[in-house]
Amino acid sequence: MDTNGWAEGPTPHQLPRAATWFTDRTVELGRLDEAARQENGLAVVSGQAGVGKSALVVWWAHRAMEQFPDGQLYTDLRGYHSLPPQRPEEALHSFLLALNAPMDNLMGHLDAMAAKFRSLLHGRRMLIIADNARSTDQVLPLLSSAPGCCTVVTSRSNLEALEVTQGASCMTLRPLPQRDAVTLFSRVSGQAESRQITDLIGQCGSLPLTVRIAAQQARTPGDVAALVQDLSSTSSRLSALSSPDEETGMHLVLSWSYNGLSPAKARAFRLLALHAGPDFSTGSAAALIDVPPSAAIRLLRALKSDNLLEEVSDRRFRFHDLIRDYARERVLAEEPEAERDAAVRRGLQHYLRHCDSADRLLAPQRSHAPLDEEDTRLPAPDFTDSAAALAWCDAEIVNLAAAVDQAMSHRMHDMAWKVPIALIYYLVVRHQHAYRHDLSLTALQAARLERNAWAETWALICLGGAAGAVGRHAEAGERFTAALDLSRRTGHRQWESIANYNLAWTLRVAGRYEEAYVQQKQALEQHRHEDDQRSQAISLNELGTISLALDEPARAREHCLAALHLARAANDTLTEGAALHQLGDATRRLGDLESATDWYGQAVTLRREADDRPGLAHSLVELGRLRIESHRAEARAALTEALRLLELLEDPLADEVRGLLHRFE
Repeated sequence: MDTNGWAEGPTPHQLPRAATWFTDRTVELGRLDEAARQENGLAVVSGQAGVGKSALVVWWAHRAMEQFPDGQLYTDLRGYHSLPPQRPEEALHSFLLALNAPMDNLMGHLDAMAAKFRSLLHGRRMLIIADNARSTDQVLPLLSSAPGCCTVVTSRSNLEALEVTQGASCMTLRPLPQRDAVTLFSRVSGQAESRQITDLIGQCGSLPLTVRIAAQQARTPGDVAALVQDLSSTSSRLSALSSPDEETGMHLVLSWSYNGLSPAKARAFRLLALHAGPDFSTGSAAALIDVPPSAAIRLLRALKSDNLLEEVSDRRFRFHDLIRDYARERVLAEEPEAERDAAVRRGLQHYLRHCDSADRLLAPQRSHAPLDEEDTRLPAPDFTDSAAALAWCDAEIVNLAAAVDQAMSHRMHDMAWKVPIALIYYLVVRHQHAYRHDLSLTALQAARLERNAWAETWALICLGGAAGAVGRHAEAGERFTAALDLSRRTGHRQWESIANYNLAWTLRVAGRYEEAYVQQKQALEQHRHEDDQRSQAISLNELGTISLALDEPARAREHCLAALHLARAANDTLTEGAALHQLGDATRRLGDLESATDWYGQAVTLRREADDRPGLAHSLVELGRLRIESHRAEARAALTEALRLLELLEDPLADEVRGLLHRFE
């Protein structure tokens, strides 16, 4: 980790692929070069749909990469999309994740996330691209204050406020000059320039998107003549191509491309429009289309060759906004409702299968969402390790949230609670508080609509945990109480014991230690009756916490040793790390400083390996405290690392650590 708290990790290179053919735009490229030379440059590229804003910026960004050796960040703000525009919090989350920054206690706190982002960029040379913005409010939190950075924004709106308040360099992109449009057409189609091509370009409005699509259809002079005749017979549609708002003419041009597709490609094009999120992997596309992944990648690359899809990264694709809308129109017109629903369900099953596999790898002994035979019709992913499972969830979280909403809108209520339940442990590990709350609430609503009391109880517990994680302890207690009452009415013993544990936790954070100890003991006995090793470990460690609060360190050590044994048996690294740390607390209170140092050291090692950053910071602090007198160099290193983490986490313990570090001056 460097002096700004940027944890070591790969340099982010998030740029989508550049266009295969790119023509002219010399003036605009020069203006972007000028913005990059400014201290903390900011440029806004606006223009109508299909005019090539994103293509220009991505082309320039690839050319300018060497000016930004610390990385390039990219986000699609979905300003003009069937999904709601991306919230600044979502964009900042993806950026902070790419920078390997801890996200603890930040999700949903826009100002804190923006401040952390600015801090991480200080002293760096990075390029930030905010594509497809709808409003200034989406963009402002993403702006850097670092002199060496540059931000480029694209939008259909001119976002004049950024010019007035932020000094942005604003440019409006126009359709290509006729000569450049003809050159682009000739490169894509392979045909020499001709008067008919010039006429066709004029009828297409010289938009790069329509020029590419028309060129894809016009491989011979005869094709060009036919297209000219087609457009000439619908003059009212032609004028729309040069209008910023009308998309009728674009509709006609897209129909040429669509009508020329093979049946397999046309079906894939239609069904892909049913994907809920902003982009899709080969695997999710294969599920929607109902073909093997090898066939899916061939279809996706073929549609990309037809200029109907963009490949944003290796084996990851998306629609241009206008093309997606056309594809959605075709699927509604041509696919029966039953087939559309079947495709949506296959897509949801793909996501459920992956979430479930990640959950079972991350927390093997945790209770998992039940899968029936239909849910397992798609093959399970082969995650090599926990890091691969976490990386998949990180890449798909926006799509997963959209898929859960889609499940609700299609009344597939089982999927709307199973996917969130399977994601909960990931959301806990990554401290994704906003997603954790919203997805748990959707799961609760879905379980109630399905009249599934078992799932409803589980969702109530998840929702209580989400509330407790952000300090809403009264709300958490209400959710846990409702879960306990429901579990007792329905005889679900497992949920009764887990609800009991969580209620005991709320008593402990409220300072009611004696009551908390009694209730936690009851939960432990229930976990033992259920033979649930992982839950026993969690309860035992919580009993250790309560015992320390009651000034009974010997009893705390006993509970934590038992928790450590069971956590290791259950392969629960988070609980194992917590038990190791608490053993350090207990043995220090007993006066055995040598043992305490060893326990804290083990906690540091494990928590570092598990990427448990809050836990790591606190274990480093305690290790540093113990070594201030005897091992000053080691103590200073531990406290310095802890301070960097705590500052990123905005943990108030940072002030105390600064005071400890002053002792070394």
